[in-house]
Amino acid sequence: MDVVSLFPAETYKGRPGGLRKDLGEMLEALEPGFLRFPGGCIVEGRYLESRYQWKKTIGDPAERTLLVNRWNDEFVHKPAPDYYQSFGLGFYEYFQLAEDIGAEPMPILNCGMACQFNSGELAPSLDEYIKDALDLIEFANGPVTTTWGKRRADLGHPAPFHMRLLGVGNEQWGKDYPPRFAAFKKALKAKYPDVELIASADPFTDRPAFKEQWTAL
Repeated sequence: MDVVSLFPAETYKGRPGGLRKDLGEMLEALEPGFLRFPGGCIVEGRYLESRYQWKKTIGDPAERTLLVNRWNDEFVHKPAPDYYQSFGLGFYEYFQLAEDIGAEPMPILNCGMACQFNSGELAPSLDEYIKDALDLIEFANGPVTTTWGKRRADLGHPAPFHMRLLGVGNEQWGKDYPPRFAAFKKALKAKYPDVELIASADPFTDRPAFKEQWTAL
């Protein structure tokens, strides 16, 4: 066997491969203003090679690229060497979920920095990362005549998702982050001025790095 799906047949809103019906209904009952996805540190990855890449999480679930989860050996007292992400839940499903529960979609993308609690690896060029961000906005909001708007339509959602919020990086701090955020802002605002960009911050608010970054931003 190559792919085995354990998603229930009866899903929330009847979405193929969707969420558990009871959990989806609980989320909807919360009436959230926004849905932040795909999470936190998996956005960064321990190394950039194992970062979350949204383009690899859409399309046929059987064809999505398997990735070892960054939490597989994070804690020595509870190792999980066989902890993988199959991406049965990907960016397309996240956008659908936000729409179904009446929340603003708020995706978070890697800004060319791996997790600073791990390798802290930096991408020498941001071109690929900024292109992924531009393509994501087109995927979410673009008409079906565009490359990524057509991709969304081919997946079954010709109408745009009306994404207005986009996070650049997750838990990044220090001197390397502000210029990266600035590069994203320059490129994304030039083409999509209505999309609000959300900056990252030091997770420890009492450190000098937090105050320095706040001032810089």
